[in-house]
Amino acid sequence: MKISNALATEPMRTLKEIPRLAMGFYPTPIEELPRLREALGKNAPRLFIKRDDYTGPGFGGNKVRKLEYVLAQALADEVEVVITIGGIKSNHCRATAAFCARLGLRCILVLNSPAAPSYKPANLFLDELYGAEVHLVTSREERKATMARLAQELRESGVRVAAIPLGASTPLGALGFVSAMQELAQQLSSFADKPNYIFHASSSCGTQAGIVAGAQLAGLSDIKIAGVSPDEAASTIAPEVAEIIRGIGRILKTEIPHEPILVLDDYIGEGYGISTPESSAALRLVAKTEGVVLDPTYTAKAMAGLLDWIRTGKLTRDDTVLFWHTGGQLALFAAH
Repeated sequence: MKISNALATEPMRTLKEIPRLAMGFYPTPIEELPRLREALGKNAPRLFIKRDDYTGPGFGGNKVRKLEYVLAQALADEVEVVITIGGIKSNHCRATAAFCARLGLRCILVLNSPAAPSYKPANLFLDELYGAEVHLVTSREERKATMARLAQELRESGVRVAAIPLGASTPLGALGFVSAMQELAQQLSSFADKPNYIFHASSSCGTQAGIVAGAQLAGLSDIKIAGVSPDEAASTIAPEVAEIIRGIGRILKTEIPHEPILVLDDYIGEGYGISTPESSAALRLVAKTEGVVLDPTYTAKAMAGLLDWIRTGKLTRDDTVLFWHTGGQLALFAAH
């Protein structure tokens, strides 16, 4: 693993020149999970967890890394209003609202929920607490159309607007995880037992694209990246991940090679935001053995996929796995 040489490449120098807000707390720690490994039996691999639930603003999570780049560009463009979209429990929207509060930007969130919730989700409570203007709609299609309409109306009135796509999962946003892989490479330089797999939740595609591209650029291309989908089929996610990687390459002025994108879509269950028996069991097992809390929408399903690979022998004691915790635990809670 030639980390020091890889970090000195031209694409990495280009990355350092791209505007980025210094708002997250890095490096996020890596912890070993020995009691979880013990609970999984003698043939279980060595397990580590990367704690991106500790990134900081807006209760942390993977969206912080993306927004540091996306909102830095918004400030450079002298934007006055930021609009973005998500589900009613969206981590991305919560983090966006927190960033906008700190930056003094007006924030508009278009959130979809198929029905009015019987309680106020914690993320929605925080969106409002951060001062965001919330527009509730009933479908994913309606939220995109509503964001486009609101942005157009504001622009026609002379207001500078940044309309951020779902999850800030653009090539610019994905640079947050290219940088994260630099961070990981530095951390792993002192590890005697380096991971040969990374497992993480993959939904809006930007996190996986950044991890895959970053692995190539940071000298970690020997690590297999497994994204576990909480909602969409692999046939939908993988091409979008590849497209974002190509966009990253255009920004960094290089061609980024990658293996076929590995997306596991066997753990979705009934759909987005709906826990499965396996994800609920995974959430409880990790909490009980390690005191680590996952979230029910993303990381619990990703952990369920990892545990299934261990129990079915796809991963063994000869492997070392890093699980990337992307945050989102507030989905467990409601505000009353």
